[in-house]
Amino acid sequence: MARAKKKITYEYSSDGIKQSILRQARSLKIAPGWAKQIADKVADSVDKWMADKDIVTENDLRKKIIKELESLSPDIAFAYKNHDKII
Repeated sequence: MARAKKKITYEYSSDGIKQSILRQARSLKIAPGWAKQIADKVADSVDKWMADKDIVTENDLRKKIIKELESLSPDIAFAYKNHDKII
């Protein structure tokens, strides 16, 4: 008998996005003021993107965040995209 895949849901948090971006920026030694501006811009853009959506996958959310980061800071975008792969 096949097991049903368990669905895990999370509450969206623009603050969570900001904190995640700020952690990546800190690890890259990006100036805190610039990092905050980037985090705020990305979170605002993602908030607008999500406004008309009922459900968003984690993968779609990550892609949107990375896309926004790539235009503002390719370094943070790369770190964010690969955070679980960097040793």
